[in-house]
Amino acid sequence: MNKLSACLIVKNEASVLSRCLESIRTFVDEIIVVDTGSNDHTIKIAISYGARIYHFAWIDDFSAARNESLHYANYEWILYIDADEVVDTANAAKIRQVITREDIMAVTVRQCIPQQADNIATSYYSEYCRIFRRHPNIRFEGAIHEQILPSIEQLGGKVLRSDIVIHHWAYAIDAVKKQKRAERNLRCLLAEIKRVPDDPFLYLNLGLTYRELGQRDASIKALHQTLIKDGNNMKRELVGQAHLTLSKGYFEDGNIAKAAYHAQQAGVFDPVNPLPDYLLATMAVNEQQYEKAIHHLETAIRISKDDGGRLPSVELNMAHVYLELGSCRSVVGDIYGAEENFLRSLQYNPSSATPYLLLGNSRFIRGDRKGAQEMFERAVAIDPSLDDAQQGLALCRNSE
Repeated sequence: MNKLSACLIVKNEASVLSRCLESIRTFVDEIIVVDTGSNDHTIKIAISYGARIYHFAWIDDFSAARNESLHYANYEWILYIDADEVVDTANAAKIRQVITREDIMAVTVRQCIPQQADNIATSYYSEYCRIFRRHPNIRFEGAIHEQILPSIEQLGGKVLRSDIVIHHWAYAIDAVKKQKRAERNLRCLLAEIKRVPDDPFLYLNLGLTYRELGQRDASIKALHQTLIKDGNNMKRELVGQAHLTLSKGYFEDGNIAKAAYHAQQAGVFDPVNPLPDYLLATMAVNEQQYEKAIHHLETAIRISKDDGGRLPSVELNMAHVYLELGSCRSVVGDIYGAEENFLRSLQYNPSSATPYLLLGNSRFIRGDRKGAQEMFERAVAIDPSLDDAQQGLALCRNSE
């Protein structure tokens, strides 16, 4: 039976490490933890899960630390994973199954990054090579945003694209740690760009890091460098990510023409991402072009539903999307279509008062006072402070 080594690099991960190790301990055969300078309970937690602990002085080089962890692995297959990631039971079983394959050298997985509840995107997905055979020539490259795939490709190894999901709980990190992480990443990226000045992937991550730090102008500049330096070498979805982030930056600056252009380009390069169409819909609403907004919202929904058998790279808050679609339909006079969308919104989030309020308004407009009153009553039951629902309810009762 093929055996699996889990390799982690950590520093001050006491708040999240237990959840990670608990999720992997039942399906991996050994846990290797390389600590780069923790001063909390990280090492104690790792030991409690039977991990083998090694120490490595941090030198602003993720590949160096990860390659150190590979040095101590003993088994045929390696899973590299971070302390803030989790593998659920179903995906653990898929991992155990895939390492029985004799014809492959590595496996890509889908990293799922859940977002805060109020985000229009509820989860982001990225494809990474996380599972690979132990081999002396398979090593990480790049001081930051390190990659293992280039060394596998150099060996001519077959890489299997899988639907295995690893959940990355980045949003659980507190604001102070996020700030420090972004500042560290910025320092590493600037140093790496001095060493490799023409790598578009570095400029992409520089642009994303500047954006995380709130430096929008610097982000836009770095992202344009991504596009200038890319010679069709980056994966198309990464080019799409550059365009999408540029679109957001220009939209925030009020430059709608450039925002729309980059959103359109993002959709071309990453057609399984519904966010470009959602952004275009938002721009259309701002310009009071509601039919155009309806088109883009319907496209975003179609992409999110995985039409064509391609897994979407972003999961949207569908309750909110249907709410917006219904509101646009109301404006153009499609009352019944709007009501259908509001009902769909409730299917995704039945505890929201707003769809009931909008259904009440719609039914009142078309003369269904009884139906309107029922909807307003439901809205008030969920949120008694909703003044518009209270007023609608009063109008319905006064018209009896």
